[in-house]
Amino acid sequence: MKTQLTVVLLCLIHSVLLYAQTETYSDSKSSSYAMVSGRVPIGKIPVDVYVKKYVEEKIIVWQQKGEFEKTLDYQKRVNETTRNQKIQKFTDEAIAAMKKEYINSIDWRSLQLSTYDADNETYLITSDGFGNFALPVPIAAAKSLKDNWDRVKFTNQDFYISNNKLVLAKLSVVNPATGIRYTYDSKMPTTYAASNVQYNFGEINISVKNEQATSGTKITETKTVVGKADVDVNIPVSNAVKSNTYAIIIGNEDYSSFQTGLNTEVNVDFAVNDATVFKEYVVKTLGVPDKQVKFLKNATAGQMNQALSWISNLAKIENGNAELIFYYSGHGLPDENTREPYLIPVDVSGKDLQYAISLNHVYSKLNEYPAKKVTVFLDACFSGGARNKGLLAVKGIKLVPKEEKLTGNMIVFASSSGEESSAVYREKQHGYFTYFLLKKIQETNGAVSFKNLSDYLIQSVQKETGLSGKIQTPNVSVSPAIQYGWESWKLK
Repeated sequence: MKTQLTVVLLCLIHSVLLYAQTETYSDSKSSSYAMVSGRVPIGKIPVDVYVKKYVEEKIIVWQQKGEFEKTLDYQKRVNETTRNQKIQKFTDEAIAAMKKEYINSIDWRSLQLSTYDADNETYLITSDGFGNFALPVPIAAAKSLKDNWDRVKFTNQDFYISNNKLVLAKLSVVNPATGIRYTYDSKMPTTYAASNVQYNFGEINISVKNEQATSGTKITETKTVVGKADVDVNIPVSNAVKSNTYAIIIGNEDYSSFQTGLNTEVNVDFAVNDATVFKEYVVKTLGVPDKQVKFLKNATAGQMNQALSWISNLAKIENGNAELIFYYSGHGLPDENTREPYLIPVDVSGKDLQYAISLNHVYSKLNEYPAKKVTVFLDACFSGGARNKGLLAVKGIKLVPKEEKLTGNMIVFASSSGEESSAVYREKQHGYFTYFLLKKIQETNGAVSFKNLSDYLIQSVQKETGLSGKIQTPNVSVSPAIQYGWESWKLK
């Protein structure tokens, strides 16, 4: 009796396990389990699941800091830009690996030859694995191919991706009796849209400890964070719609590609990431419709001027009801003689400021027509310093830029004051100013008064940069028209 009961229990357990495995198999998103267990054929696994697992494993290895790799070199090697490049590379590798694995898993001898269609000169090939397809064969060669079908050779197999599955794109069949090759070609594009593969990697924290050394050597522990910063994820989403708000958002990072005489040291680290994430907050958190945001990445002078004309025209249409936002992350520079500050497009040399965009021009275009509120954020310094190397650093320029007079209902949040440089918060992959601006919007869902935002930016940026020994002080300027009311204004 006891033995029978044991057998019954074991059968029940076996049934439960089989049910669990069946449920796992039926859920396409659990194919990671299937790949590990090896119980699901490669052709049944969704492409994005296979690719994601492959890429995650490769990225985790690539992101590890080498034992003999300096932190500065590591941070240059592993950042958001290089990470995305690696993701694309590993995605291509994954698709190629999946195709190869799929090709090797197919029993090509199981393909069946149906009745020949003499009028169209094609054979129908039937397959349980990837469906049926037509193989063009000239009528004069059709009988020979059929007679030797059990000995044909299958070559040049290729697949494309459709509906997250591998679909046969090309296959050649070689008749062993004649050596002639007959090819099926789907005539469909075989480019692979890697952007359809969604990734959601969390931060990877790496703790690096120095080994014990002789007396007198300082033992330290450093922590390097890889992946998206905390402000780049969990962006609050608002139901509000700011139908009368328009924004220009510019991230000028890559100057060396547009000006061949420059080296990469003059580029502005993470400026594009600054602008990209700020745009997400403007749309998702502040509720500005995406079509009402002009987003420029590595903008030329022409593009920047066109954007200013675009927003000015919209302010005119709103007839005094518009709210305007202007954000810029990139190089700024003062004129050596007049000290007038300029925003530097990526195609303009620091020696040719006549082609750059003066702050005065920016303010004039934003105030060309009356607006309810004009908010400007500048993550750039205008003293001649820069995040990396100034455009005119070789001349040692360091000036106190002239303060532009503001008019209308305008407030300007600038990242630094006087001769200060605007530095990069490398660990967060943002400028210090932009990081704390995003942080405050994230914490308050955008419902922060300009006074609280101002106090927070100044205190937070000063403290964090002060820890590194080089203080940066954000500056807030307002026009006389709003000097008694701006403090209660809110972003949202």
